Amino acid sequence: MSSNNPSYSRKPTSIRYGVLVLLAIAASSAYLTRICLSAANTTIQKDLHFTTEQMGWILSMFFVGYLSFQVPGGWLGTRLGPRSAFSIISILWSLFNLLCAKVTSYVPMLILRGAFGASQAGLVPITTLVINNWFPEKRRGFSSAVVEMSMSIGGMVSLGLTASLLEYYHWKEVFSMYSWVGIIWAIVFFLYFRNKPKEHRWVNRAENRLIFGKLPSSPDLLQQTIHKPKQRSNTSSSKVGSSALSKNLIKNMVTSGSLWGICSQQFLRAAAYALFVTWFPAFLEKGYGVTRIDSGLFTMYPLISVVIGLMTGGLIVDYLLIRTNNKWVSRSLVACIGLGISGLLTLSSIWTSSPLQLVLVLSLGAMIGSFAGPPSWTATMDIAGRYSGLLMAVMNMAGNAGAFLLPIVLGYLIGHIERTGGDWSLVIYLIASIQLLGSSCWIFVKPNKTIFHNTLESENQ
Repeated sequence: MSSNNPSYSRKPTSIRYGVLVLLAIAASSAYLTRICLSAANTTIQKDLHFTTEQMGWILSMFFVGYLSFQVPGGWLGTRLGPRSAFSIISILWSLFNLLCAKVTSYVPMLILRGAFGASQAGLVPITTLVINNWFPEKRRGFSSAVVEMSMSIGGMVSLGLTASLLEYYHWKEVFSMYSWVGIIWAIVFFLYFRNKPKEHRWVNRAENRLIFGKLPSSPDLLQQTIHKPKQRSNTSSSKVGSSALSKNLIKNMVTSGSLWGICSQQFLRAAAYALFVTWFPAFLEKGYGVTRIDSGLFTMYPLISVVIGLMTGGLIVDYLLIRTNNKWVSRSLVACIGLGISGLLTLSSIWTSSPLQLVLVLSLGAMIGSFAGPPSWTATMDIAGRYSGLLMAVMNMAGNAGAFLLPIVLGYLIGHIERTGGDWSLVIYLIASIQLLGSSCWIFVKPNKTIFHNTLESENQ
């Protein structure tokens, strides 16, 4: 009888892979609803009589909510547990997307897009909690990569599918259909998932041991390990030490050329990427006479290229580090060259003779520019050491700021071009300049040296 009970099986069960599939679907669902507004940009603008500048603000409002609620989203996942928190935010973002299909004026749409972004802010923090709880340490990189890939796939599907569906359905109906994906997912996730593997009745002891290995899984043991050294210090000295440590952290961050370089390039890279997930379909329609369905399909090209570029960049970074044992070559040089070539290719797209050629050249530039993605992460960890989480948050904030600002700037620029009959190449000039400036930021990044050495010395005293 015991052989039929999964708890007594010697072979590990595979419930964790079901969890990974659900995480991948969640990421795809989030981007399906996030990007569909870009594919339906011109359709919504005509239907609701929004100006081009207003559409720029609507596209950017997602990032306002998303940026502002990163920490609250992570807190919700910790407070309620991933099972309840993830289900709640998936239902929330689906409902806000559904409500966007019901409004008929500018201000409500603006507010709802901000609320939609806020509800999706917990996606990455809660996903991280799930991966930490459900996957062995050696497989967490792979699990994270699957989720990131699913985000890009969701964005690509959204652009192509939305453009196709708009030929047969009203944009409000398309938004409503997409909203049901997140609601159904939330129900399935809540029924299948548990916060910890040991809480899941289908997880046997072998899979539980595989996930945790020999690491302590008891929260009490972990807390004892963390707090044990502090028992020897008094409260007043701890407060003084904490204050001095905080001052050193802030000082080292503010005065670090490497940190300014990484945050600046992240701001610029995210801004350049924002073109493809916000204004690019409308840019092709308005500036190059591309049909709505073709603009959606063409926009998939640079997104596919970004996925290929990220994978290739990761391989290059690891290969060069092994061959040269030089982090500056592996990180800064790769990113500097990648973004530099990307800017030059973007600039050269001005001289293409057809919309397809334009898209292909821009896609090639996006692919090579994505080589800078893995160096951004690895260099941040290099210079931050044990404070990697803190600097990753700072870098991510800088990137979201760039992604927020560019759609607004493009809204005004495209509006100006439409009113004056100006040159659509101005958009290309802007993006190329951003990429080339991002390339130059890597000159200041020194990944061979941690910026927190003074802080570490203070901690050891």
